[in-house]
Amino acid sequence: MNSPHTVFVTNKSHSHDYTSASKLGALRFVTNGNYPIFKTIRLQEEIINALAYSSKDDYLLFSGSSVVAALAMAVWLEIHGVAKILLWDRTQDSYVVRVIETKQIRIEVETAKDLIEGRPTGMVRRGTSRT
Repeated sequence: MNSPHTVFVTNKSHSHDYTSASKLGALRFVTNGNYPIFKTIRLQEEIINALAYSSKDDYLLFSGSSVVAALAMAVWLEIHGVAKILLWDRTQDSYVVRVIETKQIRIEVETAKDLIEGRPTGMVRRGTSRT
């Protein structure tokens, strides 16, 4: 099956089988192997350079280091505002798609702040927007 989408995999592991993910699009690895996570500037640059080729309709698959995955997600959301992530579902023996949106995260953060600060939820602070 040819797909116009790309699956961006945060880190290529030679011990992981990505066959199921490749059915959703061409695989593109953001980093490869045992990556030096403490070189954060270099890591961030590599992730940005790889994800600059992504589109909002592509997929993001987390594999390997949680630091690499976290940076990749942050960069992806900064670029697109929405991420279609692939999560492994053992019961289905395949990846499932979940959508995460920057806009929804902002709303939930503001709601949590309202609760902590004792404000009725739904109040809009000066300089913020719920849209």
